[in-house]
Amino acid sequence: MERVLKGLPWTFNNHLLILSKLKRGEDPLKIPLVYAPFWVQIHDVPIVLFYENLAKLLRNFIEAFLEYDGSNLGKENRNYMRVKVQIDVRKPLRRKKQVMSK
Repeated sequence: MERVLKGLPWTFNNHLLILSKLKRGEDPLKIPLVYAPFWVQIHDVPIVLFYENLAKLLRNFIEAFLEYDGSNLGKENRNYMRVKVQIDVRKPLRRKKQVMSK
């Protein structure tokens, strides 16, 4: 079960499957199946700003920050930051969000 949950998101026939691990005694009918984790790519950020705190600062554009992956930093043709976020699937996806700094 942990491997399945770690591999989220899952789809079936191009439809998102939302899974949740039940706790002992929890009523499955009361689990809100409206949040799903997704990996988001953040491009065009100067290398000196690529760090986990920047990812966390972007949380006001997302539902919840889950995880940071900086393994692509500085790699040719793959220079972007990956952030795993929790998204409310009832809301439309944002294709792009431009962030300006002073």
